Amino acid sequence: MSNKTGPLEQDNQRLADAVYERIGEAIIDGALEPGSRIRDQEIAADLGVSRMPVREALQRLERIGLVEMSASRFTRITEVSEQDIEDAIEFLGYQAAAATRMATPRMTEAQRERAAMLARAVVASCDGPNPDDPETLQPLFQALNALWSHLAVSSGNMMFSRTHSEAWFALERAYRGRRRLTQPLDAIRRDFEKLAAAIEAEDADEAERLVRVQFKITEG
Repeated sequence: MSNKTGPLEQDNQRLADAVYERIGEAIIDGALEPGSRIRDQEIAADLGVSRMPVREALQRLERIGLVEMSASRFTRITEVSEQDIEDAIEFLGYQAAAATRMATPRMTEAQRERAAMLARAVVASCDGPNPDDPETLQPLFQALNALWSHLAVSSGNMMFSRTHSEAWFALERAYRGRRRLTQPLDAIRRDFEKLAAAIEAEDADEAERLVRVQFKITEG
């Protein structure tokens, strides 16, 4: 990891969280390749930390399927299967729908305005991508992540915020180099404009329904 990382500063962020994010990003962007073995002592030396936060970070990454660990034998980066992608999409879909349902009646006016703006940013992000070229989908995925993250925080339940972060990590890793849309671009444009309106109208039932449709949890 030495070409991707340098020593971590021990600021207010919990060190294990910073290590978790650094290793996860290296897995997502391919600096740590599937099947490769990693050693907590080497990572600790690269990041300038003790082995304890590295071990905690690796345990979290194991829980979301980015690494596999065998006690006293090895820790290695997992391979990605089509089932991994489907599982990540399904899990994130249920989380996003529940967070949207909780957040819609609880948001402050400022949070509501931002949520509607972020939903319409998803609509705007549909103008550029080519569904046949995964590389062009990055701005759309960034817009989606910004919206889901905001709704998770706005739910008022910090468990949703943390769970969303981990679920998105898993999805980003599964999608690396092979992103695909759950709905056609026209359907995304239509439904996210409706989602913005539902959030503005404080219609939690409709907002949740639209998210569930986007993830194909329920029929449109």
